Amino acid sequence: MTKVKVLLKTAAFLLLLLLLILLYPFGVITHEVIGHGGVGILAGGRVSQVEILGLDIWPRFAWRGWQGHYGECHVDGITDSRAQAWMALGGALSTWLVATTATGLLLARRWRQKTRWVLACLSLWWIDLLTYTLPSWGLPRSILWGQRTFSEPYEAARALGLPGPFFQFLAIITSAALLAALLYARGFPRGHSHGK
Repeated sequence: MTKVKVLLKTAAFLLLLLLLILLYPFGVITHEVIGHGGVGILAGGRVSQVEILGLDIWPRFAWRGWQGHYGECHVDGITDSRAQAWMALGGALSTWLVATTATGLLLARRWRQKTRWVLACLSLWWIDLLTYTLPSWGLPRSILWGQRTFSEPYEAARALGLPGPFFQFLAIITSAALLAALLYARGFPRGHSHGK
């Protein structure tokens, strides 16, 4: 392998890593605002506060600093337990739906390189559902931090009547299927591409 090829592969990897980092806050916003907040509003609630990665974004912008979690969305006025369960499930389900859509688009046609990279990064958002299910097995939600006792989507699914082991099975199988589909679609760069 020539030095130029090594440089190109290294640059592609660094650009992809930068793209993943830049898209990460949008994943948290999707989980909190669209997932929890959107479902909460549909259930008759009202969003009273939203914090993303230490930044309050609703009802006013203010830096709070790292709070030990990725974000949170407070929805007031929901008294029905099933509606609360749907709202709790909505967070991880929203990012899972983005991942499923992005993976479907990757499989549907051959995109230009920049679009393919963005779709590939979005297709990884299934990781949210899987990692938020880890505490149901007593594992930490994150490699670096995270509690081991509460799994938001798992508990929400159980509250909606879905057996816990079946939900765990769905989380594993759909995660594996989405990863396999991404690899099949070749969403990530492999050497030099002639795409635009």
